[in-house]
Amino acid sequence: MKKFASLGTLGLIAMGFQSLPVAGQEEFAGEWVLSIDQGRGPMMGHLELVHDGGGFAGHVEGGPITVDVEGNRIELGIDDRTGAGERYVRTLTGELNGDVMEGRFGPEEPSQFCRNFPLSCDEPAGTWKAERIMDAPPLEQTPLPADFSGIWVTAPGGGGIARYTMDLTPAAQAWVDEFDTELDLPSQRCVSSGLFRRFTSNIEIMKGDTHFTFLYSVGEARRIYTDGRTPPESRFPTPLGYSVGTWEGSTLVVTTTHLQPTVRGYRGEPISENAQFEERYTLSEDGMTLSGVLVLHDPQNYRKPPMRRRVWRRDPQAEFTLVSCDPDSFFRQLYEDGKMEQYIDRTDRRL
Repeated sequence: MKKFASLGTLGLIAMGFQSLPVAGQEEFAGEWVLSIDQGRGPMMGHLELVHDGGGFAGHVEGGPITVDVEGNRIELGIDDRTGAGERYVRTLTGELNGDVMEGRFGPEEPSQFCRNFPLSCDEPAGTWKAERIMDAPPLEQTPLPADFSGIWVTAPGGGGIARYTMDLTPAAQAWVDEFDTELDLPSQRCVSSGLFRRFTSNIEIMKGDTHFTFLYSVGEARRIYTDGRTPPESRFPTPLGYSVGTWEGSTLVVTTTHLQPTVRGYRGEPISENAQFEERYTLSEDGMTLSGVLVLHDPQNYRKPPMRRRVWRRDPQAEFTLVSCDPDSFFRQLYEDGKMEQYIDRTDRRL
């Protein structure tokens, strides 16, 4: 996995476009660290632009985007969803100056749903910036284990750039096309949502001699072994899988296998039993901020690996309340709505 350049805290300002030397289109191609700021702190993500001679293909956090380039100007269309699940697109417009692109976005014309229910919708506007990731030979890093012990809650603006659309294989798209959120979503019947969803939860981390224990705010727990062991050849799959960690300097690199099939989110993008997660956790110099990046490798379902990231702040006073889930209410409602037979007929969709 390619390493990401650190941007630190970005003080983004509205830029006035100046007369710049006209760039060749190929100068936009490459990998970039993208930061979007709509007033609540910068959200970070990975931007990839590929020039095929006739145009551009682009991805942010593994999800496809639209790209339009003319001279030094670029326009990126990056989709997300509202709090009510409605899709919307941030249209980022800006200019390239050397190894930096920056500009503005929004506000966009609201959809009819957002006009009817404005409190359920975001109308984002702000600034953006992308800095090119320079290729560099990998360096041998002496392990410098860090202690991540503590209670961690999401930092302002620490959610990363969320994506609505992923780059699915035809088989995965066919699965999504037939997905019924009410009948098929695992969490509806109190089944774990899996590691992709759990990754962004608030966490309490405890350090042992051979492993870290992550206690998530919803009540789930996992161990990340750091004693040099390798995953067992055969092990019963679970929603959070089997995790082993190694150190690259003071960055904890975690590989997770032996995963139970699930879906990425409420739209039903599948995650197969052969999937593998890679996570990277880094502690700030003052020990008050923890940064994490997750990458899902599942070529059976995704042509580009989906990514997620989170920044947490240390909060020793935070308290987590166990989330109670009773599947009886789900099945009772199916029965009362006359959908029990339909649910049983969809057994092949059960994850």
